[in-house]
Amino acid sequence: MALLVQKYGGTSVGTPERIRAVAGRVARAHRRGDRVVVVVSAMGHTTDELVELAQTVTGAPNPGAEHAREMDMLLSAGERISMALLAMAICQEGVEARSLTGSQAAIITDQSHTAARIVDVRADRVRETVEKGCVAIIAGFQGVSTAREITTLGRGGSDTTAVALARALEADRCEIYTDVEGVFTCDPRRVPDARIIPRISHDEMVELAQSGAQVMHARAVDLGAREPAMDIRVLSSFAQGAGQDDPTRGTLITRDPMVHEDQVVTGLAPARGYAKLIAHGLPRGMRTPTELLVALADAGVSVDMVTEAPDGQGGALLQLTVREDDLPRVREIAAQVAARLGGGGRIEERTGLSRIALVGRGMSGRPGVYAQAYRTLMDAGVEVEAVSTSSISITLLVPSDREDDALRALHDGFTLGRPAEAMAAAGVH
Repeated sequence: MALLVQKYGGTSVGTPERIRAVAGRVARAHRRGDRVVVVVSAMGHTTDELVELAQTVTGAPNPGAEHAREMDMLLSAGERISMALLAMAICQEGVEARSLTGSQAAIITDQSHTAARIVDVRADRVRETVEKGCVAIIAGFQGVSTAREITTLGRGGSDTTAVALARALEADRCEIYTDVEGVFTCDPRRVPDARIIPRISHDEMVELAQSGAQVMHARAVDLGAREPAMDIRVLSSFAQGAGQDDPTRGTLITRDPMVHEDQVVTGLAPARGYAKLIAHGLPRGMRTPTELLVALADAGVSVDMVTEAPDGQGGALLQLTVREDDLPRVREIAAQVAARLGGGGRIEERTGLSRIALVGRGMSGRPGVYAQAYRTLMDAGVEVEAVSTSSISITLLVPSDREDDALRALHDGFTLGRPAEAMAAAGVH
């Protein structure tokens, strides 16, 4: 008899019909003898609608900034609606179910409203519920702070709730049900021959999530990677037919993915909305980039890529890649720092850029990956504006109007649309 933690996202419980379908799936698992804990998100676009309602009432574009506590009270209502409706639907299936809010389930967080972090999970009441033979339905995305205030966890909060509960309960399986069949090598809406990745490591999934893949949130995957590591399976709640309850479907996020040794890249993740700023004529040396980066950090600006080089005239050229929305602040801060350091001249800017991350454990220490990526994009006529790297990823900045071309070229160039056995034929030269 396994202990399962299943999380269902907003589209999975987006309509009464979908709630009944989830209830049927949960009831079947319970009848098989499994003990089931379910974490639910708010229905469909409920959270967005509540934010819009708060904006209308307050007249503020970002009511969470001025009314953070009350926004948490408001937004937590979405998941409470889902949990209560799902509990009713499961009871209609002849299986007893009890819904619990994040605070009732003892999801303890810090005191940061609208973006709280889980600090402890005291799941005694959840354990008692399942030990009595009930299905426990937990409201995701929310908890209670150490100051006894309702808090919400921010983006990806329900995924994080599910993984945190699975760890606390020492669950046999943690299953994340969504509206896609698993984690794909790339967005299949953008790359037609994208395929499901059967197994992927925690660190690869974190990298893909941070780079724009939206199947799971990086916080939840990172939580699963902590010792002792917890496997997480991503699968579709929309599957029908004889295999709909097969627990081996989708993608398994695990410590040891056992990939083919010739698999260089596991997946691609794109993200739009980036810009590049190049400052010329700055003083050379570590002081220049240090002061600029510190000033940007103090202003809350995240810098994606940084490169420094001589400008050919005795000064330094500093290139920064940032979110396009941050460009006005970056421009102002760069000018202030340059003036303070006694340098600075022309500033170039380029907007309308996208970052594409190539992620894969197979590229670590392997020669020729850069060369293949660049050659592939050159053959496709796509210019690379900037590049950065980690131990398992290469991130390329390309024009947004060529993003789809770049994705398809790289996906084909690294043979991601083929079975793993076929990848050996491509290699890296």
